[in-house]
Amino acid sequence: MNSPSVSAALLSFLLSLPLPAFAGEPMAQLSASINEFVTIMANTSVAQLRATGLPEKARQLVFARFDFSEMTKRSLGPHWKSLDQAEQQEFVDAFTQRLLVAYGKTVRATGDEKIQFVREVRDGQEASVETKVLSPNGDQTPIDYRLHELSGQWKVHDVLIDNVSIVNNYRAQFERVIAKSSVQDLLRRMKSQDS
Repeated sequence: MNSPSVSAALLSFLLSLPLPAFAGEPMAQLSASINEFVTIMANTSVAQLRATGLPEKARQLVFARFDFSEMTKRSLGPHWKSLDQAEQQEFVDAFTQRLLVAYGKTVRATGDEKIQFVREVRDGQEASVETKVLSPNGDQTPIDYRLHELSGQWKVHDVLIDNVSIVNNYRAQFERVIAKSSVQDLLRRMKSQDS
């Protein structure tokens, strides 16, 4: 179920070096996390990344800025409510691990790409931070982060690359599996990473 869009989004997140722009709180918090993350990744060898995945400090930054529970809930859509609390937590854990493994395997610590923070749009406790990843050859990839506020912290609950949502992408994949079997079967497949 791994998708090129998911890998590209996470790879771009890892390889991006922020170019600060005028920012409100969502953009300021996101850019600070990315800046620190990039520093850690730039000091980690590609061999180490491929062998052991993300360094612990990088994982802590990701967990602090991303709301994996909300991403999982939105990816499952109406099926979320069919799971009991223990199953919901199992699904969050499996989904989080899937995302971490996806970019732990694909990252390259080159630092050649830069991220430009374009603008922030806020609507109450929801916000969108629009960015562009600028490659050395002049290519630009729009990556937009969707965030919501939790106790003063702005947490990412979706990432859009070229207007393609990670959450919507996973929801479509999950729906296909569930239509052929069940939510519980999807959970088993997610936990075993065999899907």
